[in-house]
Amino acid sequence: MSFLIAKQPIFDKEGRIVAYEVYLRKKGNTLEYPKEVPYNRSAYIIVEILAEHGIDRVGEGKRVMLNVSVDALLNKAFENLPMEKLIFELLKPQIQVGGVTIAQTLKSMSRFEEAGALFASYYELLEDERYQQFVEESFFVSVDFPRLNDRRIEQLKAKGKKIIVTKIETKEQYEEALKVGDLFEGNYLESPYILKEFEIAPYLKTTLLRLISMVYSAQSTKEIAEFISYDVGLTAKLLRFVNSAYFSPIQEIKSVEQACSMLGLKNLRNFIFLLAMNDYISVENPKLWKRSLVRALLAKSIAERIAPDFEDAAYLAGLFSLIDEILGVDKISFLRDLHMDKLIIDAYTGENERLKQILDIASQLEEMYSEILKSEDVFNAPLLLKIEELTGIYRFDLFRMLKDAHEKADYIFNL
Repeated sequence: MSFLIAKQPIFDKEGRIVAYEVYLRKKGNTLEYPKEVPYNRSAYIIVEILAEHGIDRVGEGKRVMLNVSVDALLNKAFENLPMEKLIFELLKPQIQVGGVTIAQTLKSMSRFEEAGALFASYYELLEDERYQQFVEESFFVSVDFPRLNDRRIEQLKAKGKKIIVTKIETKEQYEEALKVGDLFEGNYLESPYILKEFEIAPYLKTTLLRLISMVYSAQSTKEIAEFISYDVGLTAKLLRFVNSAYFSPIQEIKSVEQACSMLGLKNLRNFIFLLAMNDYISVENPKLWKRSLVRALLAKSIAERIAPDFEDAAYLAGLFSLIDEILGVDKISFLRDLHMDKLIIDAYTGENERLKQILDIASQLEEMYSEILKSEDVFNAPLLLKIEELTGIYRFDLFRMLKDAHEKADYIFNL
């Protein structure tokens, strides 16, 4: 999957460039944000591009406007950027956030403003009462030309808000926008410049290698908790995960530190590993990633019954079983780059016959799930009978494992 980072100038009424918007788009479509990429991932990619090219060079001495979801303001990566050179265009979060997160984000917004940043609330925030304070605190409101006649835009202008009109595609639209707006952007005025074009797979591989290295080098849950706190997306997903039916905690887990302490170092590494991969890999090939999740969960359940010592290794072997197809890499070389335990690699090479057998069984069950469901009597499906004889696991239990693995994979996939 190919993406590009582009920049597009923003003009004032006199036709002078006052800022550049920098954004992520899918190759071939510069008008719409690629919804398959979580906003917090996009923010990290753009921050890396700004670091690579230099914000002064990208902005040509002007401010740079970044599209970020409200919750993404908690990402500490932004703190490394010069605030006086930035405009944050605030978008509605892709996943609903609670009052605590909103309060923390408003504090970040205030801190960034004090350091010189400006804020623009995208018009969609007007449609949700929870985000009205962000609109009130913003210097700008940005609105696509087709929504320019929304009566709320005039009301905000009357309150002193400056209006950025975007997606201006014709002379007629520009003339109309001049009557209401203060700043203007669109292909009619000037088309975007491509700053960087890249394939997502190599980017994902590099990012994952760095992230996994950081997680596995940590010596305590406290270190990992500190690392997670730099990624608001990962933080939110971890807390949703540990508070879900998957764990069913007695009391709600409200902090990263609590979540990390509850899981313990070994489990924490695996779960963060899983959530991070889910965030990155699902962008490239969601179907294959979901199949990998099913295999991992199945392999873990099977190992728990017939080879408990291999439970964790079986889980990771299942998780990486399709990584070569997803990222277009050599599986063994990739895992060695990650410094994975040799035991996991042995599951693919066959050097560990027991682990390979578990992985093969999990893979067969995952591949044949739809066929098993079509059977007149699912509990007497030939594959279940064969695996029951091979492993001693009752076929009713095998089917339950298979069904549970799909349900859990669906939940994790949609975190």
